Amino acid sequence: MKRAHVIGSGRLGRHLANRLDHLGIAATRWNRSPQDGSLPLSEWHAGDAPDAVFLAVSDDALSAVATHILPSLPQGTWLIHHAGSVDRSVLGDRVSDTAVLWPPMTFQEEQEPHWDTLPLIVDTDNADIRTWARTLAPHCTDVDGTQRRELHLGAVLLGNLTAGWIGMVEAHFQARGLNSSIFNPLVEASVAKALVGRAMDHVTGPAARNDRNTLLAQADLLAQTDPTGDLATLHHILTQRILTHHGHDPLPPLQGTPRRD
Repeated sequence: MKRAHVIGSGRLGRHLANRLDHLGIAATRWNRSPQDGSLPLSEWHAGDAPDAVFLAVSDDALSAVATHILPSLPQGTWLIHHAGSVDRSVLGDRVSDTAVLWPPMTFQEEQEPHWDTLPLIVDTDNADIRTWARTLAPHCTDVDGTQRRELHLGAVLLGNLTAGWIGMVEAHFQARGLNSSIFNPLVEASVAKALVGRAMDHVTGPAARNDRNTLLAQADLLAQTDPTGDLATLHHILTQRILTHHGHDPLPPLQGTPRRD
């Protein structure tokens, strides 16, 4: 690959264009609203037969942007998007020249990603794109569309919802006048152990050792201090999973309906 267009000036688009430049590929930058030296998409032209066009735009914009640029794309030009949950068919009928290269990773504004260790999910029928993807990021996993959507759900469950859980606990302790950041080393150590594999086997604490008195006392404390009932409900569900995994009897069901704001 020698020439490419990158459409989108968000974090992924900027980092992707920088990566292509690093690989010696002349990357022309486009955006729907021009910024940071990018060209306005309203003036789109394919130019000198690019080898690939990368659509690093929001999921909702993919169809419109693909429809806008397709008529001017030479046959054989690769058309690639990077959305984990959007079907490849959004890129039009040139199935053999399309791909989804989805990095299940959150990108920082100023910090360049470590492309040599970045995971990359590859969904394509094109063997040349599949081979080239290893140049972009060596740690590739080849999937079909159904598998990619499953993995996207996994990214939400393990990435977004983990952050959401930490945020709920943080807010709960802030409301109680306490700082949950003292647990950061514990969280880091627990996650590191869990990522080795068979995460439930590495869980410690009162549920793993079946300390019923502590578990019930903590459930009572949450019932008194959690105004929405959300944290208490999630605590109960996850505690039950840890108990049963370690061969212990589950706790009695929560009493009453959790309160909601």
